[in-house]
Amino acid sequence: MTLKFLDKFKKTVAKLDTVGVGIKSVDDWLSTGNYALNRALSGDYRKGVPLSRITLFAGPSGSGKSFITSNIALQAQLEGYHVLVIDTENAIDVDYLRKIGVDIAEDKLTYLQVSTIEDVNGILSEFFSSYQKEYGKDNPDAPRTLIIIDSLAMLSSTTEMENYDKGVIKGDQGQLAKRRKAMLRLAVGKIARLPIKMLITDHVYPQDIMMGDGAWAITNSTKFSSSIIGIITKLKLKEDGAVTGVRMRFETYKSRFARLGTKVELEVPYNKGMASTSGLLELLEADGVIAKGTQPGEKLKYVAEVNGERITFKESEFNDEIAQKLLNHPLCQPLLARDEPEIDLDALDVIPDDDEEVKPTRTMQPQED
Repeated sequence: MTLKFLDKFKKTVAKLDTVGVGIKSVDDWLSTGNYALNRALSGDYRKGVPLSRITLFAGPSGSGKSFITSNIALQAQLEGYHVLVIDTENAIDVDYLRKIGVDIAEDKLTYLQVSTIEDVNGILSEFFSSYQKEYGKDNPDAPRTLIIIDSLAMLSSTTEMENYDKGVIKGDQGQLAKRRKAMLRLAVGKIARLPIKMLITDHVYPQDIMMGDGAWAITNSTKFSSSIIGIITKLKLKEDGAVTGVRMRFETYKSRFARLGTKVELEVPYNKGMASTSGLLELLEADGVIAKGTQPGEKLKYVAEVNGERITFKESEFNDEIAQKLLNHPLCQPLLARDEPEIDLDALDVIPDDDEEVKPTRTMQPQED
């Protein structure tokens, strides 16, 4: 039986500033520019960062988080997004952005350098308010925006800054954690009805300082508000003994779209950025899409059967054109569209939800080169 007052009720509550009416599916995605990373984030080789959600890349210092976000900024611009970068580490390299093709013109990219959590709160509040006044809510024709915060870990509080100006170095970690959590929680409520994607980075912390880069812990203040979380650890990318970029290992820590614990290794050269096919061969082989050839003339090649076409290629020949053909294989359809075995949650590495402070526990063990 239908409630007679529902239509009037929906119209009334829809006028409330913080209420959205109706179930919304995640239909709008931004590619990261890399098929393997897309798959690890969303379960779909062609989709990476969801609209109206927060995606978190966490990792130790120097693992490549800023390189990843810069490459995603490029993809956002290619799809018509304006990019707002909130930089807390002074880590954005303009030369690198130009090398990989990011347009740093003011009408394409807004860059803000900040120091405190209050700065970020003020910026986000002003941006959301101005956006809503200009375009309203739930407007499918409003211009898309990607907001990047790199990174949360370097943010101080005004109290810490005031103490520093007085010559006093005094931490404020407990309050910072609470403020970060509140900021992200409020941001989730705002972007839920706006065509905005948020991409944030944060540091992870070792279990014991004497263990070095051992067991990683994600802060609770960022964990709950993020729809997708990936952990990045650094591996060296060398050519003829020289370091030419970053090779990183990505592991899916949280996602309702993809298989948890998915690991991919990516290469991000300094001179040209991340290739679309980096890390893809390993995933396709693991999924059974491709295999090493066994027939005469194919033993040094990969072989696949896609929609009645036999595709053969050497690893050195692998490119985006071949990848596009392989991704039409039935085993490459999005994970949510496939019948997957249930995940043993007890076997996953998780962090207890004790409190707002960092509680060091194990999430992943990076392997040595």
